[in-house]
Amino acid sequence: MTKEKNVFEILSALDRANKPMTSGEIRDELHDIGIDLTERMVRNYMESLDGMGFTRKLGRSGRQINELGREELKKAYIFGRSDFILDRIVRLITDTRFDLERGKGDVIVNLSFIQEDQEDETIKTLKEICDGINLTPPFIKTARQGDNLCNREVPEGMFGLATISSVTIEEVLLNERIYVNPLYGGLIEFLEHKPKRFTELISYEGSSIDPLQIFISNRMGSVYEAVKKNLGGIPADYREIPSTARLRALKVLKEFVDVFGGLVVIGRTGSEVLGLKTKEGYTGIVGFGGELLLSALEERNIKTNTTTVEASMDFNELQPIAELRGGLLLY
Repeated sequence: MTKEKNVFEILSALDRANKPMTSGEIRDELHDIGIDLTERMVRNYMESLDGMGFTRKLGRSGRQINELGREELKKAYIFGRSDFILDRIVRLITDTRFDLERGKGDVIVNLSFIQEDQEDETIKTLKEICDGINLTPPFIKTARQGDNLCNREVPEGMFGLATISSVTIEEVLLNERIYVNPLYGGLIEFLEHKPKRFTELISYEGSSIDPLQIFISNRMGSVYEAVKKNLGGIPADYREIPSTARLRALKVLKEFVDVFGGLVVIGRTGSEVLGLKTKEGYTGIVGFGGELLLSALEERNIKTNTTTVEASMDFNELQPIAELRGGLLLY
């Protein structure tokens, strides 16, 4: 474990607590996520953080992170994840803000350009999928040729389509100071409209392309089959959070599905989630987004020319195309 990683996790623990913590309390929390430091080692780190102006000592109650420390934590989070597609994801989620309580702010979207003569069939298919399964936020925005969408001009003969990306889950968790490790994009086998297990996985680490975009462009999903025939493969992604933040994440994600709809699967600490073994001290979370809608379009021979995780957009610009339904599944 590097010194930089230890500093990152100590600052993260203080930020999650949002109150003073003693060296012993920090040591115990780090132990829960697999980092074994003695109380003396933690104390030495804390003294260094005091000197750098990232924390302040509040007597016997311990130390508390300050705003400078939070800014440093954000920088460490970005640069610690700077790896092709992860770099783009993390820069977007750290620069984007959404207020769950007010239901306002920016969300991260996928951008697609589709032949304009297929617009009616596209909207029909999207509504069909959203009416059939409550897996993804049923919000979209369209734009005509020559208009701008996500700071891109819609090409001649096409219309633009924006859908909410599944990494909006990371955005919302990070906004609530719950630090997330995006790990995999994959395909989940669905039977009778229920998720069973991951059948395909691609790691975000070292990938230059979003794994979900790979599944979409190669037509590897079978979303339409899952809706119409009750058996198919649906794109989703998997991330982990420290188990110490699980209860807070449950509250945040309940608010998330109340606002956006869709399904979020949350594992128990150290347990498997849809066939994936969770790292000790962490909790696994599976999320679905507009990527599955784009997969369904490709399955229907509607070429989408999609870039996933393309930009952020004001949520109020998107419109619902189906009834808002959502929920949490404790796995």
